[in-house]
Amino acid sequence: MTSKKNKARVSKADLKKPGKKKPNVLDIERISYVDYKDVNLLQRFMSDRSKIRGQRLAGTSVQQQREIATAVKNAREMALLPYTKRVASARAPRPGADRDDDEKYVDKYADRVSGDKATDGEATEAPEAAAAGSDDAEGEA
Repeated sequence: MTSKKNKARVSKADLKKPGKKKPNVLDIERISYVDYKDVNLLQRFMSDRSKIRGQRLAGTSVQQQREIATAVKNAREMALLPYTKRVASARAPRPGADRDDDEKYVDKYADRVSGDKATDGEATEAPEAAAAGSDDAEGEA
């Protein structure tokens, strides 16, 4: 076994993925102050569900990202931007979850309820029949 010291070390520069850095919208348009009233600009830094995009996705510096987050939060407080947007999810139906199956379950449940009533009725009729039978027995004796 090799010790930790003897393992080949890889520099952090080698671990980074090669690629082009995302362009910074604020630097390209030469915006020095992020205003909370500029809704069009702020929406560029928000996702479709109105979440603030991360620094890597937006391509901003740390300070710019803080200014954007503060501006978005102020705009939300002033009701210029929504906190969240409802997105209708179009999920595929689960296998075997048809409406016909639901009706079958309802019908089975209805049978159980009517079956329970029938057993309750039989239980109430049985003592009456026993009482009638005892009357007959008394009449014969």
